[in-house]
Amino acid sequence: MGYQSRYDQNFITGNSAYNKYAFTGTNLINTGFHYSYTFKNVYSYGEIAHSIDGGWAVVNGLLISLSPKLSTVLLHRNYDRDYRNFFSSAVGEGTDVSNEKGVYAGLNFSPSKKFLYSIYLDYFKFPWLKFRVDSASKGHEILVQGIYTPKKTLKILLRFKRELKQQNPDATDKSEGLKNVLKGSGRAAIDWKLNKSIDFQHRVEVSLYKKGEMGQEFGKLVYCDFNYHPPLAKLSGNLRIAYFSTPSYNSRIYAYEDDVLYGSSFGLYSEKGFRSYSNIRCRITRKVDLWARYALTFYQDKESISSGLDEIEGNIKSDVKVQLRYQF
Repeated sequence: MGYQSRYDQNFITGNSAYNKYAFTGTNLINTGFHYSYTFKNVYSYGEIAHSIDGGWAVVNGLLISLSPKLSTVLLHRNYDRDYRNFFSSAVGEGTDVSNEKGVYAGLNFSPSKKFLYSIYLDYFKFPWLKFRVDSASKGHEILVQGIYTPKKTLKILLRFKRELKQQNPDATDKSEGLKNVLKGSGRAAIDWKLNKSIDFQHRVEVSLYKKGEMGQEFGKLVYCDFNYHPPLAKLSGNLRIAYFSTPSYNSRIYAYEDDVLYGSSFGLYSEKGFRSYSNIRCRITRKVDLWARYALTFYQDKESISSGLDEIEGNIKSDVKVQLRYQF
């Protein structure tokens, strides 16, 4: 399998050292081969890809069902620093499928229908430079999660995550060498349904950030979601009320937010304040639907928000969306 991409202008990557192996020119040819094979309770899969005049990208994995209650996954990846592909999407810690080697292992254990335990470990290396990383670096990521579902209308989740990477020292740090950057998070969430029309979601999340010998930062987020979706009703919607507090952008917390049709996203909660949003959907006729969204963020201890052309005087930020759909 292969394809060719042609562009009417040359790609220019700049003079930064980490861009030394980035694509330049107007013509890019990619080839690839993938496979999969099942033997009893083992499913193997993988892909080998090559960019002409560039490097290789290789992924190999195993899915193993050890028992009806226990399963595991193993995955190895090796992406050359000069592999180039604008349309690739593969497992990796970096944003591009290049300059990365890693091993991923995960385990799922379900002793009963009510309990599910998961754990994964990802170890990765970056052989070449990256943005804000002026030498080869490495890191790892660990996640442990438990889900308890005592009945169909109630689910309880606990999750802990730890991530370690390396970056250049801050501008005020005169020491040499890369600094370890530790990020951690803990989450407790409860989802429960009152009836077929109403359900609630509650979450408490904390974040941890520490770089080098600097002090630790702790952030927190607490929110409650109310969802109203009666079957066959013309009107439905949801509401969120959240409180957040993070010392800086480094300890920010992301949380999924509902939006108008095709507009869902992950909201960024940083600094200190309250945030609330509401979505409403109205089925006006069989062919016409209306969505509306109003969001309001109140920041504590701030006299203005953002800067430049985006600056807002005061400590309140709001936005409104309205979407109308007509189906032929």
